[in-house]
Amino acid sequence: MESYYKTKSIFKVISKWKWHLLVFVVVAGALAVLFSSSLFIKPKYKSTATLYPANIVTVSEESEAEQMLELIQSTDITFKIIDAFDLYEHYGISKDAPNHQDKILKYYEGNINFQKTPNEAIVISVIDVDPQKASDIADSIIVYYNEMVLALNQEKSEEIVNIYRREYEKKQIEIDSLASLLKTYRTEYGLLDLSAQVEKYTEAIYMGKSLDEARTVLGNWKEYGAEYQKTDSMYYYAISDMYEAKYIYESAVRDAEKVQTYAHVISKPFPADKKSYPVRWVIVLFSIIGAFLTGVIILSLIEGNKK
Repeated sequence: MESYYKTKSIFKVISKWKWHLLVFVVVAGALAVLFSSSLFIKPKYKSTATLYPANIVTVSEESEAEQMLELIQSTDITFKIIDAFDLYEHYGISKDAPNHQDKILKYYEGNINFQKTPNEAIVISVIDVDPQKASDIADSIIVYYNEMVLALNQEKSEEIVNIYRREYEKKQIEIDSLASLLKTYRTEYGLLDLSAQVEKYTEAIYMGKSLDEARTVLGNWKEYGAEYQKTDSMYYYAISDMYEAKYIYESAVRDAEKVQTYAHVISKPFPADKKSYPVRWVIVLFSIIGAFLTGVIILSLIEGNKK
């Protein structure tokens, strides 16, 4: 019941002072229109880009989109954008100020936003008083992202190139050494093929032919055969390892020299022809509502004091 009388009292105040309230609201609305104009608030324009990750090899449990988001938000790209577009001067921040980096980063984060969508896309949003600059910043972020990922991949590929180049060269030296040793066994001791030679020279001895040569070769097999076979086996596996190292080395060289992009740009940024800030009708509406409520409260207090 008390609430009913309070409400009734408020409506009485509104009815009694309706013209005063109307004038107050109209003035507030007019002031809101004035102060939300470009004379007092510079209009800002938004440029957006939507992209999906591509050709990314994840290095943790994060998704490709999450990894892409972290790279785009890295300080490396942030300061590249700040330097490329001279945002210190653009935002009116002095580099001589003791906390200039903190200020520029706050402006950067306030005007440049990154968001991951439920569909694993990354949306870049840039707001600026210059629509062309907003579009250029969004486009440059994508360019710097591609350059950053390419540099990281090339760096890792070059590490693999160096590792397997040394392995390849090491195996070549080992193969040359084993080949030289095998040549010695073959030229000086006549060791070529164990099964074939043993069969051949055993038959020769049995038939009474070339006895000296047969006895010499068979004796060499008896004395050096195990080492020869060991060397021959090492030579075979060394060649196999060399070709494997050569394949990995050449693949790493191709990766190190490869130039590619790491984002599918679904929606490219472009200069907006309509401002996105401030939204004048929202400012005017809230100003009118605020003025009306403020007027009602003030008039209610005045009426209360009179009573």
